[in-house]
Amino acid sequence: MYALIRKDFRVQTKVVAYYLIFVVALLNLWMSQDFVTWVLYALGGTIISMAPIFAAFSYDDKSGDELIVSWPISRAKVVISKYVSSLAYMIFAMLFIFIVTLTIGLFIGNRGGIKEHFISIGFVFAGLCFFFAIVLPCYYWLGFQRLSYMYTALVVILGVMLVGLYQSELGHWLLQYLMNTSNAMLAGFFLAISILAYTISLFCSLRIFAKKDL
Repeated sequence: MYALIRKDFRVQTKVVAYYLIFVVALLNLWMSQDFVTWVLYALGGTIISMAPIFAAFSYDDKSGDELIVSWPISRAKVVISKYVSSLAYMIFAMLFIFIVTLTIGLFIGNRGGIKEHFISIGFVFAGLCFFFAIVLPCYYWLGFQRLSYMYTALVVILGVMLVGLYQSELGHWLLQYLMNTSNAMLAGFFLAISILAYTISLFCSLRIFAKKDL
Protein backbone atom coordinates (compact mmCIF):
# COMPACT_ATOMS: atom_id res chain seq x y z
CA MET A 1 0.00 0.00 0.00
CA TYR A 2 2.82 2.39 0.83
CA ALA A 3 4.28 1.78 -2.63
CA LEU A 4 1.00 2.98 -4.17
CA ILE A 5 1.04 6.11 -2.01
CA ARG A 6 4.62 6.85 -3.02
CA LYS A 7 3.65 6.25 -6.64
CA ASP A 8 0.88 8.86 -6.43
CA PHE A 9 3.39 11.42 -5.13
CA ARG A 10 6.27 10.56 -7.45
CA VAL A 11 4.30 10.63 -10.70
CA GLN A 12 2.90 14.08 -9.79
CA THR A 13 6.19 15.74 -8.78
CA LYS A 14 6.32 18.05 -11.81
CA VAL A 15 2.60 18.82 -11.61
CA VAL A 16 2.82 19.71 -7.93
CA ALA A 17 5.94 21.84 -8.41
CA TYR A 18 4.27 23.81 -11.21
CA TYR A 19 1.11 24.47 -9.22
CA LEU A 20 3.02 25.43 -6.08
CA ILE A 21 4.86 28.15 -8.01
CA PHE A 22 1.59 29.19 -9.63
CA VAL A 23 -0.22 29.40 -6.27
CA VAL A 24 2.59 31.41 -4.65
CA ALA A 25 2.27 34.01 -7.43
CA LEU A 26 -1.53 34.06 -7.08
CA LEU A 27 -1.39 34.35 -3.28
CA ASN A 28 0.93 37.32 -3.61
CA LEU A 29 -1.51 38.97 -6.03
CA TRP A 30 -4.62 38.11 -4.00
CA MET A 31 -3.16 39.33 -0.71
CA SER A 32 -2.15 42.63 -2.32
CA GLN A 33 -5.80 42.97 -3.38
CA ASP A 34 -7.00 42.43 0.21
CA PHE A 35 -8.66 39.05 -0.38
CA VAL A 36 -10.08 37.68 2.88
CA THR A 37 -8.19 34.79 4.46
CA TRP A 38 -10.73 32.03 3.81
CA VAL A 39 -10.79 32.92 0.10
CA LEU A 40 -7.01 32.53 -0.05
CA TYR A 41 -7.29 29.04 1.41
CA ALA A 42 -10.30 28.11 -0.73
CA LEU A 43 -8.73 29.11 -4.05
CA GLY A 44 -5.17 28.03 -3.28
CA GLY A 45 -6.19 24.79 -1.57
CA THR A 46 -8.46 23.84 -4.45
CA ILE A 47 -5.68 24.31 -6.99
CA ILE A 48 -2.98 22.50 -5.02
CA SER A 49 -5.07 19.50 -3.98
CA MET A 50 -7.41 18.96 -6.92
CA ALA A 51 -4.86 19.20 -9.73
CA PRO A 52 -2.51 16.44 -8.47
CA ILE A 53 -5.38 14.18 -7.37
CA PHE A 54 -7.14 14.35 -10.72
CA ALA A 55 -3.78 13.93 -12.48
CA ALA A 56 -3.29 10.74 -10.43
CA PHE A 57 -6.73 9.55 -11.55
CA SER A 58 -5.75 10.17 -15.15
CA TYR A 59 -2.43 8.34 -14.71
CA ASP A 60 -4.14 5.29 -13.21
CA ASP A 61 -6.74 5.34 -15.98
CA LYS A 62 -4.04 5.32 -18.65
CA SER A 63 -1.97 2.63 -16.95
CA GLY A 64 -5.09 0.56 -16.32
CA ASP A 65 -6.70 -0.65 -13.12
CA GLU A 66 -6.11 -4.19 -14.36
CA LEU A 67 -2.35 -3.64 -13.99
CA ILE A 68 -2.70 -2.26 -10.48
CA VAL A 69 -4.88 -5.09 -9.18
CA SER A 70 -2.42 -7.58 -10.69
CA TRP A 71 0.14 -6.43 -8.11
CA PRO A 72 0.51 -8.54 -4.94
CA ILE A 73 -1.82 -6.22 -3.04
CA SER A 74 -5.49 -6.40 -2.16
CA ARG A 75 -8.14 -4.22 -3.77
CA ALA A 76 -8.91 -2.76 -0.36
CA LYS A 77 -5.36 -1.44 -0.02
CA VAL A 78 -5.56 0.06 -3.52
CA VAL A 79 -8.60 2.10 -2.45
CA ILE A 80 -7.21 3.00 0.97
CA SER A 81 -3.95 4.21 -0.57
CA LYS A 82 -5.88 6.58 -2.85
CA TYR A 83 -7.80 8.02 0.09
CA VAL A 84 -4.60 8.41 2.12
CA SER A 85 -2.73 10.14 -0.70
CA SER A 86 -5.72 12.42 -1.39
CA LEU A 87 -5.93 13.33 2.29
CA ALA A 88 -2.19 13.98 2.35
CA TYR A 89 -2.50 16.39 -0.59
CA MET A 90 -5.29 18.29 1.18
CA ILE A 91 -3.27 18.56 4.41
CA PHE A 92 -0.19 19.62 2.46
CA ALA A 93 -2.20 22.29 0.64
CA MET A 94 -3.43 23.79 3.93
CA LEU A 95 0.06 23.78 5.48
CA PHE A 96 1.65 25.25 2.35
CA ILE A 97 -0.85 28.12 2.14
CA PHE A 98 -0.52 28.76 5.88
CA ILE A 99 3.25 29.14 5.63
CA VAL A 100 3.18 31.16 2.40
CA THR A 101 0.47 33.60 3.53
CA LEU A 102 2.25 34.26 6.82
CA THR A 103 5.53 34.80 4.96
CA ILE A 104 3.99 37.16 2.41
CA GLY A 105 2.18 38.96 5.24
CA LEU A 106 5.55 39.88 6.75
CA PHE A 107 6.35 41.93 3.64
CA ILE A 108 2.99 43.52 2.81
CA GLY A 109 1.47 43.90 6.28
CA ASN A 110 -0.52 41.85 8.77
CA ARG A 111 -3.32 39.79 7.15
CA GLY A 112 -5.24 38.63 10.19
CA GLY A 113 -4.41 36.66 13.30
CA ILE A 114 -3.51 33.00 13.63
CA LYS A 115 -7.06 32.22 14.82
CA GLU A 116 -8.48 33.48 11.53
CA HIS A 117 -6.10 31.20 9.65
CA PHE A 118 -7.14 28.13 11.63
CA ILE A 119 -10.84 28.90 11.16
CA SER A 120 -10.28 29.28 7.41
CA ILE A 121 -8.37 26.00 7.33
CA GLY A 122 -11.24 24.27 9.11
CA PHE A 123 -13.88 25.49 6.66
CA VAL A 124 -11.84 24.91 3.49
CA PHE A 125 -10.48 21.52 4.57
CA ALA A 126 -14.04 20.43 5.41
CA GLY A 127 -15.22 21.56 1.96
CA LEU A 128 -12.45 19.62 0.23
CA CYS A 129 -13.25 16.49 2.26
CA PHE A 130 -16.92 16.75 1.33
CA PHE A 131 -16.02 17.19 -2.34
CA PHE A 132 -13.71 14.17 -2.51
CA ALA A 133 -16.12 12.13 -0.40
CA ILE A 134 -18.41 12.41 -3.43
CA VAL A 135 -15.78 12.25 -6.19
CA LEU A 136 -13.83 9.18 -5.05
CA PRO A 137 -16.76 6.71 -4.99
CA CYS A 138 -17.87 8.11 -8.36
CA TYR A 139 -14.34 7.51 -9.67
CA TYR A 140 -14.38 3.85 -8.63
CA TRP A 141 -17.93 3.41 -9.87
CA LEU A 142 -17.77 5.23 -13.22
CA GLY A 143 -14.07 5.43 -14.04
CA PHE A 144 -12.05 8.55 -14.74
CA GLN A 145 -13.35 9.26 -18.24
CA ARG A 146 -17.02 9.16 -17.26
CA LEU A 147 -16.24 11.12 -14.10
CA SER A 148 -14.52 13.83 -16.15
CA TYR A 149 -17.62 14.10 -18.32
CA MET A 150 -19.84 14.37 -15.26
CA TYR A 151 -17.59 16.75 -13.34
CA THR A 152 -19.27 19.91 -14.61
CA ALA A 153 -22.72 18.38 -14.15
CA LEU A 154 -21.79 17.45 -10.56
CA VAL A 155 -20.73 21.02 -9.78
CA VAL A 156 -23.95 22.38 -11.34
CA ILE A 157 -26.12 19.92 -9.41
CA LEU A 158 -24.45 20.82 -6.12
CA GLY A 159 -24.88 24.50 -6.94
CA VAL A 160 -28.58 24.06 -7.71
CA MET A 161 -29.07 22.12 -4.47
CA LEU A 162 -27.42 24.88 -2.46
CA VAL A 163 -29.55 27.56 -4.16
CA GLY A 164 -32.69 25.51 -3.52
CA LEU A 165 -31.73 25.06 0.12
CA TYR A 166 -31.06 28.78 0.48
CA GLN A 167 -34.52 29.67 -0.88
CA SER A 168 -36.38 27.16 1.30
CA GLU A 169 -37.69 27.77 4.81
CA LEU A 170 -35.16 25.29 6.15
CA GLY A 171 -32.44 27.28 4.41
CA HIS A 172 -33.56 30.56 5.98
CA TRP A 173 -33.70 28.95 9.44
CA LEU A 174 -30.31 27.34 8.94
CA LEU A 175 -28.79 30.63 7.74
CA GLN A 176 -30.08 32.47 10.83
CA TYR A 177 -28.73 29.72 13.07
CA LEU A 178 -25.32 29.82 11.40
CA MET A 179 -25.15 33.61 11.66
CA ASN A 180 -25.72 33.37 15.42
CA THR A 181 -22.99 30.77 15.89
CA SER A 182 -19.30 31.58 16.21
CA ASN A 183 -17.08 30.84 13.23
CA ALA A 184 -14.77 28.70 15.34
CA MET A 185 -17.63 26.42 16.43
CA LEU A 186 -18.93 26.19 12.87
CA ALA A 187 -15.48 25.32 11.51
CA GLY A 188 -15.06 22.57 14.11
CA PHE A 189 -18.56 21.21 13.43
CA PHE A 190 -18.15 21.10 9.64
CA LEU A 191 -14.67 19.61 10.00
CA ALA A 192 -15.98 16.78 12.18
CA ILE A 193 -18.90 16.08 9.81
CA SER A 194 -16.59 16.16 6.77
CA ILE A 195 -14.21 13.62 8.31
CA LEU A 196 -17.20 11.37 9.01
CA ALA A 197 -18.38 11.79 5.40
CA TYR A 198 -14.86 11.01 4.13
CA THR A 199 -14.80 7.83 6.23
CA ILE A 200 -18.22 6.72 4.97
CA SER A 201 -17.05 7.46 1.43
CA LEU A 202 -14.06 5.17 1.98
CA PHE A 203 -16.30 2.24 2.92
CA CYS A 204 -18.52 2.93 -0.10
CA SER A 205 -15.51 2.91 -2.42
CA LEU A 206 -14.23 -0.32 -0.86
CA ARG A 207 -17.53 -2.05 -1.64
CA ILE A 208 -17.73 -0.61 -5.16
CA PHE A 209 -14.17 -1.55 -6.14
CA ALA A 210 -14.42 -4.99 -4.54
CA LYS A 211 -17.39 -5.85 -6.80
CA LYS A 212 -16.02 -4.16 -9.93
CA ASP A 213 -15.13 -6.38 -12.90
CA LEU A 214 -11.66 -5.62 -14.27
